[in-house]
Amino acid sequence: MLNKIPLRIMWRDKSHFIGIILLVFLASFVYNIFSVTMTNVDINYKNFVEKYKQENFHFITFFPIDIEEIEKKYNVEIEEKFNFDYNYDDKTIRFFNITEKVNNPLILEGKIPSLGEVAIDPNFSQNNNLKIGDTININGIPFKISGYVALPDYIYITKNETDILPDPSHFGVGIMNMEDMKKFISSVAYRYYMVRGKVNDIDSFKADINSKYNLISFQEKDENWRIIVTEKKVESGKPLSYVMAFTILLISSLLLFIVLRRIINSMHREIGTLYALGYTKGEITRIYIMFPFYIWLFGAIPGGILGYIYSDSFINLYVSFISVPIVEKIFPVKDLFVGIFLPIVFMGFSGFFAIRDLLRKKVVEIIKGEAEKAFKVKFRIGFLDKLSFKLRIMIKHALLHPSREIVIILGVAFSALILMYGITAGSALSNLVYDTFQNTFRYNYMYVFNFYQKDHRYPNSERFNMLSFYKEGTKTRITIYGIEKKSQLIVLRDNKRNRVDLEGFVISQALADKLNLKEGDMLKVINTIDGKRYSLKISKIVDLFVGNTGYMNLEEFNKTFGLEDGAFIGLYSIDKLNIPEEELIVSMSKSDLMKAFEDSTESVNQILQMMYIVSFFMAFIIIYILSSLIITENRKTLSIFKILGFRDGELSTMFLGFNNISFLFGFLIGIPLYSSFIKYIVNVALRDLDFSLKMYAGFKDIWLTFIILFGAFILSKYLSRRRIGKISPAIVIKEQTE
Repeated sequence: MLNKIPLRIMWRDKSHFIGIILLVFLASFVYNIFSVTMTNVDINYKNFVEKYKQENFHFITFFPIDIEEIEKKYNVEIEEKFNFDYNYDDKTIRFFNITEKVNNPLILEGKIPSLGEVAIDPNFSQNNNLKIGDTININGIPFKISGYVALPDYIYITKNETDILPDPSHFGVGIMNMEDMKKFISSVAYRYYMVRGKVNDIDSFKADINSKYNLISFQEKDENWRIIVTEKKVESGKPLSYVMAFTILLISSLLLFIVLRRIINSMHREIGTLYALGYTKGEITRIYIMFPFYIWLFGAIPGGILGYIYSDSFINLYVSFISVPIVEKIFPVKDLFVGIFLPIVFMGFSGFFAIRDLLRKKVVEIIKGEAEKAFKVKFRIGFLDKLSFKLRIMIKHALLHPSREIVIILGVAFSALILMYGITAGSALSNLVYDTFQNTFRYNYMYVFNFYQKDHRYPNSERFNMLSFYKEGTKTRITIYGIEKKSQLIVLRDNKRNRVDLEGFVISQALADKLNLKEGDMLKVINTIDGKRYSLKISKIVDLFVGNTGYMNLEEFNKTFGLEDGAFIGLYSIDKLNIPEEELIVSMSKSDLMKAFEDSTESVNQILQMMYIVSFFMAFIIIYILSSLIITENRKTLSIFKILGFRDGELSTMFLGFNNISFLFGFLIGIPLYSSFIKYIVNVALRDLDFSLKMYAGFKDIWLTFIILFGAFILSKYLSRRRIGKISPAIVIKEQTE
């Protein structure tokens, strides 16, 4: 008989318990779907890069090196890599030769290409309906697709290193035999070498290569955008799932504590009857311990199982951004165990604290029952007597049950944090791309030569120079540009949107955020190629959130870094320039980046919409559960007030009105909470990446967050008011007399 009591009560008060069960379900679901995804991506990534010999660094030279000599001297493995871009329609496939010592290709499906065959990355193939066995014509020569391939140095597949997002609809990578590749590359503008192995003195290595072969570029693995993004996403993914799951579980536990306390306090007579019938305290205690058990059973277990089942879809979504090959689906026992059994720990503690007072009481005290809470002396504040009767009732219920208001405040604050993050992240990413690449970078094409130029042969273009540096004492990579003093294609502005005169050394806001720099500071840097040191005084910080970059006018740049007067390494242009490919290291079209952003917008919006739904759902459930609890507790009082002539709206204000204040207070707390969270994102999560996000919430973002959460609040109040309307004074009085 006793075992049926918890389920009977849960069914009777289903509006309370279903909400708690759904929150526990959500916590377990979120934890498992994130942790299973991250564990699978992390383990498969580590196995992939180790087994297929991911590079430690790569470098570019003007002249070919003696590979055997350098390998013996530094005890490393070196392999040269060749590539060419095959362009058709508005799509590009970058083909590489098949390597054997470094960055070896992994064939995910099919086989390694033979002569006359190619293998292509699966994301590009899926987005362009290319299947194994299909034939593609590359510059008029037919090639058969032999399989799908993943490359250890192209895990985050972007066309250019400056691209923020991958674009599998328009850009992909592939491999072919060197004999086939020779049909498409008659000469090369530079030599690209991949190195696997540890070099103790990198500076000496670079100096050695530079002195013999003219070192153009050098990049270590942890500076490689196509590698580091994947590692950072994996590192930051699990902590995010922990925070979300723990916060939801904490709120769920507080709700369960409040609901159980109310049930226990309302059942003293029934408990006393059970004692009188001969049941022991232990047997009665087990009744209330079953509440957290059933919540865990109906919430955490289905949530954990569905989280694991749907992790496949989430993994596919995740690897559509980062091409980590999921060779083996990992069954993470530890993560699943935590995701399913952690809620019972929270629920168990909540249940224990709720029944702790019951365990301490003597049987006589329990049978006697507990009087309803009333105002004590400490609540007799003089100014309350001057308030209206309705307002006094509203404040009374808030002061007698402060824990309920605290839960509303915490729930709304956390919901505001999640929702504001989703809203600002979407607008920040959009502003980052459109504002930067339309208002600041006004060129359409960028070209980088393989050697310094003196003769400006291309009209309607602007010259620029660039060098790469490390901040002294760190591995933070900084690119400094020398551009035309009155450039029309690079328009730098301060945070007031005023154009900055290019006098002295100016830096991007992204770099200032990373290194905590301000105007007037000295920035000490080391050239990544020759190791020379420079101290540069920051004259201005410009409103630019892409790139750890600095800018000088071209004349001052060449003078500062010891280059010939008038020398330049690249050109910006509105129109496409007819520059021979053998003279270029890089050519980039700005439209590629815009396409990548537009193509990824749908996936990003799906993630943001999920955040909106979670925030709305949490705020609604928390407020509705607590409002329902107040109504259930005060059915007798509400019926009496109805007999006295009070309308439903007045009763809603009197008994639930303080929720308005708690909601507003929680929302206001959510704003500084969000600001603190964003400081963490900028200073920690984005610290090693080459961009920053302007994610500080503006008035529009705050207002939109408020409107969505207020909608959840109004809906919960509407449903609560309907419950008040359904209370029949006649039925309540009849229950009391019985």
